[in-house]
Amino acid sequence: MSNIREVIGDPNEFWNELIWSDLTSDEQALWTQLGWNEENWDDELDFPEWDDLPSEDKKLWSILGWTQASWEGDDDIPESAEKLWEDLTPEEQAAATELGYTPDKWDDEEI
Repeated sequence: MSNIREVIGDPNEFWNELIWSDLTSDEQALWTQLGWNEENWDDELDFPEWDDLPSEDKKLWSILGWTQASWEGDDDIPESAEKLWEDLTPEEQAAATELGYTPDKWDDEEI
């Protein structure tokens, strides 16, 4: 995860200026963990702000260690983002499942 750029200024503006192929493999892996891929990234969908997430999604992402600061790039990503499915706690696995992850999808994220 050493090839992730430091965000300068507004995170939405910063990332929206880049197309998928501009991202490093580490950045792509991180964004993939959050549900992004080349197709939906390049469709210019806005990355949701933490405050715009439904409260249930915030709760689930919080279980996985995400905070508003880490979500917005002001803090390090949580340890769960780098764990294999089998290394997640049962509570983290349940949260990830609610967010649409399966063990295979989680592990295939190249984090």
